[in-house]
Amino acid sequence: MKAACTFILIFLLTASSPLEYAARSQARNDVVEVPFDFYRNAIVVQVKVNEKGFYNMLLDTGTNPSVVDLKAAKEIGLKVASAGHQGDGGGTSTNLAYETRLPLVQLGDLTARNIAALAIDLSRPSEALGKPIHGVLGHSFLNNRFVQIDYPKRVVRFYSKSPVSTRGNQARNAMLTTLHFRYRDDILAEGVSVNGRKIVANFDTGSNSAFQLTPAAVLELGLESEVEKGKVSESVGFNGAAQHREGKVGNIKVGGVMVDGPTVVFFGKGTGHDKKPWGINIGNGFLKDYVVTIDYPGKLITLEKPSMAFKSRFSK
Repeated sequence: MKAACTFILIFLLTASSPLEYAARSQARNDVVEVPFDFYRNAIVVQVKVNEKGFYNMLLDTGTNPSVVDLKAAKEIGLKVASAGHQGDGGGTSTNLAYETRLPLVQLGDLTARNIAALAIDLSRPSEALGKPIHGVLGHSFLNNRFVQIDYPKRVVRFYSKSPVSTRGNQARNAMLTTLHFRYRDDILAEGVSVNGRKIVANFDTGSNSAFQLTPAAVLELGLESEVEKGKVSESVGFNGAAQHREGKVGNIKVGGVMVDGPTVVFFGKGTGHDKKPWGINIGNGFLKDYVVTIDYPGKLITLEKPSMAFKSRFSK
């Protein structure tokens, strides 16, 4: 589900992008670049598991651990636990998850071994997306990496060290904003506010919406009346479908970026979002215009809005 929003962004244009400059200045920074299909605001990559595939998998910072579809797990020949448990995630249905591991994962030229995962039925998310999804590369795959998602160019890059030098650049360039985060099953970032009030944010590349608020955040921000008059919407998560409401808030500030009058999704009570350690979920509907770099070791997330000149150089 896509959420519309209006951006008010003031940028100081410079001759060279900070990320471009950082990449040039770190010539020895090894990088693996992998293309992705940005399908209905979802990041879909082609993955081999145990040299079988390719399989369609989502790249999702909001999933921990990684996930593999039950049918795909059997096809690959994975060892799956005999007993399952109710998996975490959006939706109101029961969908059991079974512990397993991915012995060998190949994403482009990047290989990873012994990745923790859950085997779960992904037929409902696949049906909702309109594309078969065989798995999700989540935190167990992304952790301890330097990951850069270049939404405008539709590529994800994995660096051997951070490609972003933020010292001094952020003060000089309003196109670059960096937030500190901690990890607790999600990327929990500070430096975000709704209607001028600070709120803990989750950066979730597995969400195709722009902004979503938990029931607790609605109460904290005094938005009950907005929820009551909001229109009904539906989402599909690991645990099936759930109903929410859509409305507007005055503004959302993400680091140095101000979004004025955005449409937001108010998560419904009992849909898997009642006890989250964050109040606002920031998804691909907002991130899609940015180059997003996640420095897991340094616990930093950087967003850069490429200038028109920068985009034109790389769109040829």
